[in-house]
Formats: sequence, structure tokens, C-alpha cells
Amino acid sequence: MIDRSILNTLQSDGFIFADFKGTSMNPLFVSGRDKVLIEKKTQPLKKGDVALFVRNDGTHVLHRVYKVINGVYVFWGDNHLFLEYGVGDNAVIGIAKGYYKGEKYIDFSKSKKYKFYKAFWCKSVALRRFFNFFRLLFNKINKVFKGKNKKK
Repeated sequence: MIDRSILNTLQSDGFIFADFKGTSMNPLFVSGRDKVLIEKKTQPLKKGDVALFVRNDGTHVLHRVYKVINGVYVFWGDNHLFLEYGVGDNAVIGIAKGYYKGEKYIDFSKSKKYKFYKAFWCKSVALRRFFNFFRLLFNKINKVFKGKNKKK
């Protein structure tokens, strides 16, 4: 279910500044520090856009468009291993246009650093998957060893 306050604010004001939780968009956004400017979606998304959509279970998700297939979106969090398929246009409620990193505003359309990040991040898919797979594997192995050391 869509949070009506978010939807109403987007409809009436055309934008919201959103706090968010989680690590799926690291290193771009940091939970608890950054506020994201999300504008009402007025046109179809394209690869590389960061959008707010609502899953079937009502969860609001802020992820990057990985692919568009016949008008249906495939999303991927910058810090995730797995793609999210089958997100229809009707589930997308807004598009990120920038964010406050602490006190500093980063405008996606003007920031050269962001444009470089986006280009690199979107083109380094295989490298990121490889890196994230081994990062997760290392974390699991590390937890196992920490657990064994506590038992002694």
C-alpha cells in the first residue's frame, strides 16, 4: 500500500525531501545523514535514474533503474547483488533529483562528481557483482570465526 502522505505531498507540492533507512544505495546515500529530493514522476524513467517505487507488499524502495524492458523497469540498489524485475510504471511514484549530504546539496543534473559516479557505477556492473559477492562471503566467514572464538 502506498503511503498516502508521501503520495499526497508529491501530488500537491510536486516534491518531497525524504529520509531513508538502509544501505541499498551506499555509497551514494548514507542512511541517517542524507536527505533525498524526490520529484513527482512526469515521464518514463531511463537507465541510471534513481526512483522511488512501491513494491506489491507496500514497501517503499529507492533504487536505480538498471534496465527498461518493454516499459517495465528492472531496478538495482547500488549496494545490492540482486536485480528487482517487473516493476511497472504505475508502481513508480517519484524520481530523485538530488540530495543533501549533510548540509551540502548535490544536484544530479549539475554535479560533475555525480555524473562520473553514475557513469562508472552503471558501467561497472560485473565488477561490482564480483566485489559484492566476495564481500558478503567474507562477512559470513568472519561471523563464523567470531562465533567459534566466543565459544572458547
